[in-house]
Amino acid sequence: MFIELDTHFHSVASTHGYSTVKEIAQSAAEKGLKGFALTDHGPASPDSPHVWHFRNLQVIPDYICGVRVIKGAEVNIIDYEGNIDMSDFDLKFVDWVVASYHAPVIEPAEDCTEGYIKAIINNPCIDVIGHPGSRGFYFDTEKLVKTCKEYNKFIEINESAIMHKKDMDRISYDLLNACKKHSVSVVVNSDGHYCDLVGDVSNSEKLITELEFPVSLIANACAETIYEHIAKKRAGFNK
Repeated sequence: MFIELDTHFHSVASTHGYSTVKEIAQSAAEKGLKGFALTDHGPASPDSPHVWHFRNLQVIPDYICGVRVIKGAEVNIIDYEGNIDMSDFDLKFVDWVVASYHAPVIEPAEDCTEGYIKAIINNPCIDVIGHPGSRGFYFDTEKLVKTCKEYNKFIEINESAIMHKKDMDRISYDLLNACKKHSVSVVVNSDGHYCDLVGDVSNSEKLITELEFPVSLIANACAETIYEHIAKKRAGFNK
């Protein structure tokens, strides 16, 4: 398996997801994954669960079928001032936060760089910028990568976006090049919506192999790297 942990996955709680948490865990176990992050959409998305979904995630076992379930959310960046659609209080209940722009929530600007950067600066809870550039949310690659390095955020290489969204193979290629240049870590994930897709990052792997991108910069190639990141962030919030 190219990655040990899939850091972006949707369940039936997002209405265009088609699998339960247990079904995802079973599939992950069959594939030899050590874990996955459950990252259903934040409240501003038309298909999102109620915010109580996130506040109640602790009822899900930490391990199902021997696979770690990381309780997370894919929050929406809702404007170009870097605001997101979940409060600090709500985010106390999740361990992993992907922050993304989605066209149903906000129309793409001509240049979305400042929105991404302000989201990173204003929200310490964010762990990773999700599918940057997808659906026309274009940005300055160098500026985003350097900001992620400064604030210890991951850049996402998103399999689903590469497969289905315009320009995402080129954007992902450019992101990987910049991350390699500046030694910025990425997470490579499926952004899957059906259980059998968990851990499937074959197109992303081709790009990474072609670029000779260092495995040391792929954070979720080793599950422990993600666990340590989460523990460190949690410790910081609890001070």
